[in-house]
Amino acid sequence: MFDIGFLELLVISVIALIVLGPERLPKAARTVGLWVGKAKQSFNSVKVEIDRELKAQEIQQQLNEQKENLESQLGLESVQKTLSETQQSIDQIDDSLAALKNNTSAQDETAIPTPDNKVTDNNSASDKSLGIDAQQDNDDTSITQ
Repeated sequence: MFDIGFLELLVISVIALIVLGPERLPKAARTVGLWVGKAKQSFNSVKVEIDRELKAQEIQQQLNEQKENLESQLGLESVQKTLSETQQSIDQIDDSLAALKNNTSAQDETAIPTPDNKVTDNNSASDKSLGIDAQQDNDDTSITQ
């Protein structure tokens, strides 16, 4: 801390003995010792706190570097982009399925059961042609009878 040699300490103690006298010198030495101890303690606590902060900053910097290294190695951005594209594709498929279900349910509502327990669709051209063929078959059987 201070660069004080033995000779300088001896000179200071002789001057203190002359100024303070032998009665007050031990009490003054204790008080000075307490002050020096408190000063060292506060200096050490500040030093420890600064060391902790420096270590915390160093660790944070290392973590950031490791994070950047991992992101660059794994290609996190490309993975996130692929994930979002996949999610969009899934959403499109869900929409298509919902539309298909809506169309199917709409067709089921327009279907009318026939006496043969067959379901025909009034809106379907192919079913209409089948219905006409069935009438022709019925007409043919009535003619032959």
